[in-house]
Amino acid sequence: MAQAAYDGLPWTCREGFRDVLERTPANVWGAPERQGWRLIKQNALRSVWRGVLEGRAYYLKYYRTRGLDVLRALWRVPGCRSEWASGLYALRFGIAAVRPAGYTTRVRCDGRTGALLVTEALEPAHTLSEFWRMIAADGDACRRREDTAQLCDLLGELIARAHQAGFEHIDMHANNILVQPVAPRRYRAALVDLHSARLGSPLSDAAVVRNLAQLNQWFARHSSVGDRLRFLRAYLRWRGEYEAEFPHGRALGLDFEQLVRALKDAARRHAERLWAQRDRRLGRGGRYYGRVTLGGGWSAQVLVRCKHAVSESPASRLVLEREWWRRQLRSPLAWFAEDAPACKASHSAAVTRAVLSTGDGAALPVIIKRPLGRNVWRRLRLLVAPSRSARGWKMGHALLHRDLPTARPLALLERRLGPLVLDSLLLTEAIPGAQDLETHLRSAPRRLSPADWHRHKRGLAAALAVQVRRLQERGFIHRDCKAGNLLVLPGPGPRLAWIDMDGLRRRPAAAALDHHRALARLHVSLLGVAGLTRSDRLRFLRAYCAGFGRGPREWRAVWRAVARLSEEKLAAAPARREWKLRRYGRT
Repeated sequence: MAQAAYDGLPWTCREGFRDVLERTPANVWGAPERQGWRLIKQNALRSVWRGVLEGRAYYLKYYRTRGLDVLRALWRVPGCRSEWASGLYALRFGIAAVRPAGYTTRVRCDGRTGALLVTEALEPAHTLSEFWRMIAADGDACRRREDTAQLCDLLGELIARAHQAGFEHIDMHANNILVQPVAPRRYRAALVDLHSARLGSPLSDAAVVRNLAQLNQWFARHSSVGDRLRFLRAYLRWRGEYEAEFPHGRALGLDFEQLVRALKDAARRHAERLWAQRDRRLGRGGRYYGRVTLGGGWSAQVLVRCKHAVSESPASRLVLEREWWRRQLRSPLAWFAEDAPACKASHSAAVTRAVLSTGDGAALPVIIKRPLGRNVWRRLRLLVAPSRSARGWKMGHALLHRDLPTARPLALLERRLGPLVLDSLLLTEAIPGAQDLETHLRSAPRRLSPADWHRHKRGLAAALAVQVRRLQERGFIHRDCKAGNLLVLPGPGPRLAWIDMDGLRRRPAAAALDHHRALARLHVSLLGVAGLTRSDRLRFLRAYCAGFGRGPREWRAVWRAVARLSEEKLAAAPARREWKLRRYGRT
């Protein structure tokens, strides 16, 4: 390692990078876009570029300095120097990670003085999340199993070696691990983004569990339980191999079963913290959400962009600037003119469809919902914040933050007079080609052969059980859990999404009775659908009751409870219909 000034710019570098610094003028480092370098990612604090210097590829990470960073530097190592130290530590102990080439803290970029870290490029390489999806899409089942098993072992070895060497990656997720093909169907895994690593001390059992729980957050959604258990077994095996090799190595105080239980609890706590952080982001303006002031007393909260695009949501791939929203929302009540098409007859809301033009020739279909007060009490209730539209906006994004598919809320409009909400609208993305579950089940037998219909029902029952169970496990109860409030999405495999947020409530400690009522409501809503048998309902319930720590016969008690509640609901239905007819003139 050497420290020297090159063209007046002070650098700390490894020996192999000195020739590059000697041949590169200082002004090159401050203008990455003018050098033809490619922007890889960017946020408010850092940007990463890929560039070629002296015929070799490097990654250049620019750190922006804010006012408080000067004070923080008095007691905390700046991110650039921390990542440099982490890279050298990994190199010293043989941990597969990005190799640092050099850094400077005095580079001028965009009129500001900041820090720059240069690392050697690991190429070709894919993020672990990308590579895992590539393996999952392999049509050869045998090759897919072998590659998955190899990857689980690679990850176990990488993380076990890091932990026993006293290296804890604080931001351990699937996008901070790269996978390199080194030979046909032979791979190497490496850690990246090391600026927040903890170094040089043994990892306690709690730290190990916490670190593995971070990685589990992504794999809980994209891998099977068997794959995750295979990874943990590989981790424990490699941990034993490296225990005596490093000065910070130690035996884990948990056996396999204890580690699985501890990881389950830690993963839940980590997920809840992450979800709460995302929920708080919703109320602030910034990169992903914005506020728009409109005429006539209207104001709006709008979606600007999504961090991760999803296949079923065209809006997740768009950038919807605030000025574009201001043009689209300039006359919000025009959508509810007398000749506007109504897509749902309801006593509590007016619902219509519209198509927004994105300006590049694309069309964005939306559903617009306007709450209505049909009597004095409801009109008074609608004046009090939060409005029904605001609750739907927050609830829809809360579901998305918890990986529960739903139609994406795009904009919340409110017209206020002081604290009173005079009117409100909620714009939600219309998912092209989607059908509600009841309509889908009525139409599918007419276009499928009997054998295909039977297979389709089995897949749909399993997908429905997963969605209902996840909804409840993540702290929600649904008081209107009916087939009309679930969409069947187009594409391969049965996929479902929730709609109509009015019946949803956050209740992390909900009683079993609340969950059973939701199941009874779903059961009653499907009673009139031909082709659904008692066996189909049993298959759904057994899948719903399956899971870690649940008894194989638990479904029996749930069946009896749901049957009793369904009978009560059916007995009360005539009186309920008569009340609606008398009060609203329709059922």
